[in-house]
Amino acid sequence: MKINAVFSKIVYWLKTSEMFARPSKQLPGQWNLFEYYTEPGKELIHKQEEQLKEEQLFLRLEFSENADFSYETNLPINFIAEEGNLTWSIAKNFITLIHRDDFRKNQEFQFAIENGVLKILKKDTFGKIILFGFFRKKVAVK
Repeated sequence: MKINAVFSKIVYWLKTSEMFARPSKQLPGQWNLFEYYTEPGKELIHKQEEQLKEEQLFLRLEFSENADFSYETNLPINFIAEEGNLTWSIAKNFITLIHRDDFRKNQEFQFAIENGVLKILKKDTFGKIILFGFFRKKVAVK
């Protein structure tokens, strides 16, 4: 029952028109995870902001203006397979992380930015959710 609710949320944001509202201008910056779903086995796991704080779990994604990509995490999820020399590009509602040294290591994620929240979805080859994450943009301090 819980899985159906998650999938209906996923279908809803895939259909929203905001996904196509100039995401290349909205994406650059640092994004901090505040909620996520994952499906490592047959069970759907949902972690909310309070749980992430209690367990001191974090995931920070950084998309630079010049297309460099970096991240930091201590989540027990293999979300991004490769570290190192990565850049990013977007097409429609997909972010591609490009491995500069080997294009076969490129990775693709579905995404949407809605009401200031970045939503990223990555599934495995069997359609199970590796990560469906919700991120807030870090506000620059002046």
